[in-house]
Amino acid sequence: MPMATLEERVQTLEQEIAARKQAEEMLTIAVRALVSKEAFEKLQETIEASQEQNGRLFNVLINQGALHNERMTNLQEQIIDLDGTVKGLQTDVKGLQTEMRETRGGMTDLKSLAQQILARLPEES
Repeated sequence: MPMATLEERVQTLEQEIAARKQAEEMLTIAVRALVSKEAFEKLQETIEASQEQNGRLFNVLINQGALHNERMTNLQEQIIDLDGTVKGLQTDVKGLQTEMRETRGGMTDLKSLAQQILARLPEES
């Protein structure tokens, strides 16, 4: 077999270099795809973890809202009870005031009656 000429050797080397460049480009694309896939998977895990945490926070807010509503209902019931008690006390006070006026009027009548009786009694000598 005859020895290849210098031009043939250069041409063979150029073909080998082109084939290696093509293989290198293919490897670079494959590595980028793997890195992109890994980065995408990490991003997806981060998103899932964030969604899970948001779900827990949402549940906490719902529970807090329900507790708040329950407490507000209890306070409203207490206010209604107190309002009824206050109205009852106001009615009692009005009744007592009326009684006192009547008693005071009766006391005035008794005082006047006592003065009339004293006026009619003979003076002691």
